Amino acid sequence: MSELLNQLKDEELDFTVRFTDTDGEYGEYEFLDIVLYNNCEYVIVSPLDADGYVDIFRIMGVNDKEVYVRVQDDETLEKVFEIFRVKNEDEFDFE
Repeated sequence: MSELLNQLKDEELDFTVRFTDTDGEYGEYEFLDIVLYNNCEYVIVSPLDADGYVDIFRIMGVNDKEVYVRVQDDETLEKVFEIFRVKNEDEFDFE
């Protein structure tokens, strides 16, 4: 289980996550979900300044640290988002 998921379980109502991705970009995001696809964990977040937009990062372990790699492959983005959409169809309006 990812460190991020463990951290979120400890923070009962704080759904804001802050991290620097592998491109060196720091961001603050609203945490939406973590999904599993092809034995990899992906975090779905929405930038705090963007309404209705999501970013998807693959959670990876590198040198005993957890890093977040922005997903750029269109097929992976579509598959991960579809899992997220089905899992959360009662929570969000996807239209």
